[in-house]
Amino acid sequence: MMKKRLLAAALMGTMVISMMGCSGGGSGATTAATQAETKAETKAETKAEEAKKEEAKKDDAKTEDTTAAQAAAWTPDHDITIRVPNAAGGTMDTLSRIVGQGLQEKYGKTVMVNNITGANGAIAAADLLSKNADPCEMMTAGISLFTLAPLFNKDVQVNLDDFKIISALVSEDFMLFTAPGNSGISTWDELVEYAKSNRVLFGSNTPGGTTHMLGTALFGAAGIEAEAVTSDGSAKDLLALSGGNVTCAIAATSVAKQYVEEGTIVPLVVFSKDEFKGFDGFTVPTATSLGYDIVFRSCNFLMTRADVDQAIVDDIYNSIVEYYGTDEYKELAANANAETDDSDGATVRKTIEDAAATCQEIYDTYYAK
Repeated sequence: MMKKRLLAAALMGTMVISMMGCSGGGSGATTAATQAETKAETKAETKAEEAKKEEAKKDDAKTEDTTAAQAAAWTPDHDITIRVPNAAGGTMDTLSRIVGQGLQEKYGKTVMVNNITGANGAIAAADLLSKNADPCEMMTAGISLFTLAPLFNKDVQVNLDDFKIISALVSEDFMLFTAPGNSGISTWDELVEYAKSNRVLFGSNTPGGTTHMLGTALFGAAGIEAEAVTSDGSAKDLLALSGGNVTCAIAATSVAKQYVEEGTIVPLVVFSKDEFKGFDGFTVPTATSLGYDIVFRSCNFLMTRADVDQAIVDDIYNSIVEYYGTDEYKELAANANAETDDSDGATVRKTIEDAAATCQEIYDTYYAK
């Protein structure tokens, strides 16, 4: 009997201990289960977010691939026309024909150059705008079409927003030159000193032209009384300089290169953002470094209507840049004495806008009186 009681007590004790163990462990087990469930939910949410991001990346990649494919798939179904606002045989005409040759090789269509002169390019621009949006309808233009021409010729009504620039073709700096053999002047400081007791004549184009504007602005800002002796071309201005008919002259670097190499003339000032080191033996200071905030660089470019598809414009630009890298182009450009510029449309547009602001300021200060 005693043994039975002891056994019963032992069994009851075991049950109590077992029940206590279950009661205490139940709370811990529930918490662990909840935590595990939360972690699983968080992990699932994270995976879902990652899946969404991956899907978004794929969509973006598909869009980019589609755009690229559209551009790459573009092939003209008729001949290409490039309008040139200058007479045949000029620099812009020559460059247009060189680039046209590259486009013809790329797209397998005939490229026709149509010389439409007059109104500083406004007539050619109007002809381009008269066509429907067509990437095969193009035009080469100079920066003056959107900068100087509207200021000096009120009949020229052009709006940069009506056009989409495809690519730069060529750009170069303008400089002020002297002939030391005639005047003894070989630096800007010497010219300033000379002007204190001597009449200064500078060769340039007529009012409304780039070199006339730059000379007027430079001498005006420096407080030098200078008179322009004008002609219809910088080559004539440099001949006048080398012949001693003018004190100095302003011209583009390509026109002056031969004279500098011969030692007939020397560069004094460059109207660019950076000093010029393109002539052997010379580091030409900028007008800005001398205290005159005058920055202007010529630029010729290829453009089309503003409503032409940008993907196609990009493809044409890439084709031109690719052609720039060929031996054929390099030889042709060298023969034309062209300083190639591979800037894209957005870069060229910014250059035009900055130059237009400079020209407007110079016009308001020195011409609109």
